[in-house]
Amino acid sequence: MTRATDAEKRHMARVACLPCACCGAYGVHVHHIREDQGMAQRASNWLTVSLCPDCHTGPRGIHGDKSAMRLRKLEELDLLANTIKALSQ
Repeated sequence: MTRATDAEKRHMARVACLPCACCGAYGVHVHHIREDQGMAQRASNWLTVSLCPDCHTGPRGIHGDKSAMRLRKLEELDLLANTIKALSQ
């Protein structure tokens, strides 16, 4: 895997300051979306979303059973859209 460029690091730092793209909570992790990615592949550092610990690694989160997203009728691309929108405001 290649190292993140300075621009990618700045982008991910901005994402890390946003509220959770799923539930709106603060104190987030930066998650690389896995849309059409194999398990051993990591998405581009530009394809990152802000997720609180519960929505990211909690049992109902994106790395769990994904029920938090299903309850809100969200897919990973919806989370990316929410993150891009928040960055533009």
